[in-house]
Amino acid sequence: MVDPGTMAVTAMVGTAIGGAVGGLGAKESADAAAGAARYKAGVALINKQVSEQNASWALQAGEAQAEGKGLQARQQIAQEKVVQSGSGFDVNSGTGEKVRSDMSTVAAYDQNVIKWDASKTAYGYEVKAATDTAEANLDQMTAQQDETAGTISEIGSFINAGSSVASKWSQGSKQGMFS
Repeated sequence: MVDPGTMAVTAMVGTAIGGAVGGLGAKESADAAAGAARYKAGVALINKQVSEQNASWALQAGEAQAEGKGLQARQQIAQEKVVQSGSGFDVNSGTGEKVRSDMSTVAAYDQNVIKWDASKTAYGYEVKAATDTAEANLDQMTAQQDETAGTISEIGSFINAGSSVASKWSQGSKQGMFS
């Protein structure tokens, strides 16, 4: 049969080791969660950069499309003037001039619509970039909180183990096991 004092010491050592292992496990788990949160923050920042680049490209594409539309419209207006002059109309007054003026107005409107659409698309990317920045900040805060929680759990586990060992020691002493 095992001596009760030996059993008590074995229980106290087991409790101490279990508390230490539990504390270290809590810290490792929290560090892993913090690492995952930092990774997510990094991905969010990369997504932010992609969104910002997409916004820039959307504006550039809109400008290019609007410029192309303007060139096309000017060519159509010039062709209309040639057709009008070939028909014997006075191209500098009256209906002929009004037709070309209206064509210019429509072309300017079309260019503005193209630019507005590009701006709206770019704005969507800018909003996405802002959302990605906020997500990255939240993920960084989560990582910090995970680390803090891990440290607190580690210390708490050590304190609980120490308290349990002290309680077992006290009980054993009262029963005369360590005298």
